[in-house]
Amino acid sequence: MTDLSSISASELRDRRKTLRRQRRLHLLQGLWRILAMSGLTVGIFWAATRPLWLIRSADQIEVSGNELTSEKAIQSLITLDYPQPLLKVEPAAIAQQLESRAPITQATVVRRLLPPTLEITVQERVPVAVTLPPANAVDPTSYIQVGLLDADGVWMPQSSITFQNEKPKLPALKVQGMQEQYRVYWPKIYQAVTQSPVGISQLDWRDPNNLILHTDLGVVHTGPYSERFGATLATLDKMRDLTKQFDRKQIAYIDLTNPEQPSIQVKAASKPNPTVP
Repeated sequence: MTDLSSISASELRDRRKTLRRQRRLHLLQGLWRILAMSGLTVGIFWAATRPLWLIRSADQIEVSGNELTSEKAIQSLITLDYPQPLLKVEPAAIAQQLESRAPITQATVVRRLLPPTLEITVQERVPVAVTLPPANAVDPTSYIQVGLLDADGVWMPQSSITFQNEKPKLPALKVQGMQEQYRVYWPKIYQAVTQSPVGISQLDWRDPNNLILHTDLGVVHTGPYSERFGATLATLDKMRDLTKQFDRKQIAYIDLTNPEQPSIQVKAASKPNPTVP
């Protein structure tokens, strides 16, 4: 430890001068860093607003991740006043435009300086079913025009997707009478339908008290949707051999409103309705 009594007054003055010089040097270095960063920021902004750093047309917008919707269709949904300085483009605003106007769940927008480009990466909503309007659409919550559903039950007008292929392959599954209040049930229904051993081509939900299925075994009445829907489809699978005992033309529908007591409803002037044991 230094003995302060052995340090002269002149040495103390020199040390104080050295500390003051060091403080001034640190202060100057900090100011230079601030000035340099400010100058660099101003310089980049100035350079980016020059004619060389402009987005002049939609051709400078690159889209990736799209498999259904064409690149031109996505570009047309972006509202920009061309030419537009690159740094004045707001990536978050463009992403919001795409997510609200197109069948896109998420959009990421990045500005690239060399060459001046907007890079957009999208995640699309994949349609899994075609919605058919009910014959007499009076309920405002019904989907009264032909559209598409994704696996989460999000409805999209068919016009919102400009397919890249000239002859797009629409989903084979059809849903008639879909309504907004059914959306909460759709993910479980779709999962059960896709896992069903019996092929299902259409769901008729025009009557909320009777969800009707068009299947490989014929028309099936399941009653109002409930958590037993999966069990209902399991019962239908067990009836494969039973339906072979009847002329398919004479079967009006398979009644599974009570999965524990299934029955086959035959058409008039035919055999009495048998109850399946």
